[in-house]
Amino acid sequence: MTGGWTLHAPCSGRDGFTPSDDDWTNGGDLKRLCGPQLPTCGPCPFHAECIATVKPAQAKFDGIAGGRLWCNGEVIDALEDVFEDELAEPKLRASCGTEAGAKDHTRHGERVCPSCRQGAREMAQRRNVEKAKEPKQLQLDFATT
Repeated sequence: MTGGWTLHAPCSGRDGFTPSDDDWTNGGDLKRLCGPQLPTCGPCPFHAECIATVKPAQAKFDGIAGGRLWCNGEVIDALEDVFEDELAEPKLRASCGTEAGAKDHTRHGERVCPSCRQGAREMAQRRNVEKAKEPKQLQLDFATT
């Protein structure tokens, strides 16, 4: 996994979310091997980011991602409280990774991809730093008494 969010995910630094190719041959084996790790995803707020990073359907992924157990890119088990809209992998655009990319996703009614969200955050931080550097203007009061 990549991205700053992965350091804060409950699965960070833990094993057992993807099986070794030699350990399984079917979905039942996959459930036996990885299924016990699925509850780890329960409190995780990063289901959508995980799916956007792993791209399990596109990559024909086998293992746990986004609160779901995947076999050959298809969900074979899932937590009860996961949402269908988390499965939509955001469309990648030429402007991805930038604040403009985030606005482009929003304009098209799409979920903002993790790289655009990060780009927008970084740009907002830069603006705040620049704003803090600006000299304060004095306000003169010319009211007569």
